[in-house]
Amino acid sequence: MQIPLGNYVFRLRWMVVAVMVVAIWSCLRLGLWQWHKAEQKQAIMLALKPHGDAVELRAQALDIPSHVEALHLQTVMIGGRYLPQYSFFLDNQVVQGQAGFAVITPFLLHDQKHLIWVNRGWVPGFADHQKIPEIQTPEAEQVIRGMFWQQSKTGFRLDKAGSSWQPVQPVIDFSYLRQHVPFSFANVILKLDPAMPAGFVRVWEVPGGQIEKHMSYAYQWFGFALASFMIGLYQMIEKRS
Repeated sequence: MQIPLGNYVFRLRWMVVAVMVVAIWSCLRLGLWQWHKAEQKQAIMLALKPHGDAVELRAQALDIPSHVEALHLQTVMIGGRYLPQYSFFLDNQVVQGQAGFAVITPFLLHDQKHLIWVNRGWVPGFADHQKIPEIQTPEAEQVIRGMFWQQSKTGFRLDKAGSSWQPVQPVIDFSYLRQHVPFSFANVILKLDPAMPAGFVRVWEVPGGQIEKHMSYAYQWFGFALASFMIGLYQMIEKRS
């Protein structure tokens, strides 16, 4: 089939059409998938109880993977108390060229069953690497807030996780922590808000929001679908001889 277009002619090529249809269909499907992911996370966030500019975290949310994923990078508030007996120092943390530790302390929620691990910030280390800092941890009931961080990967460790509790640990290894801490928790770290007390040096990098990220990906895939359509048309337009 040919359609004259002035000095050009549109010539239908079934092979080009087939490739174009597959490309457009694939891009639209991926774009809609990202769009639906954004809608799902938006719906979950609306269902959770907002508290000012933070979300009030309920213990039950830590048992629901979709809620944990939706809360990633959100500012949350939780009530409970610290458990200093399970606190540890995360090794090899560098701030402004100085080596030190991140102080990781579990925070037991009001239901007395769930906890969340809190990164309270950075403290400097010593020239003698065997020494660890002395820190103070309040044990009274309180409300804290911070950035909810879903930890998807465990860092590589050169040593073998010991059978006893280690006050200094090279990575945040949730499998190791579950062997020693008798409470339920998700693979989540709460990065304590710099304005909260009982913390140390805290300079958190804040990535873009998850909902906005999914929307951006969706627009990109829709753009690829449009580009595939335009390229396909270009391939079927010829100049008249």
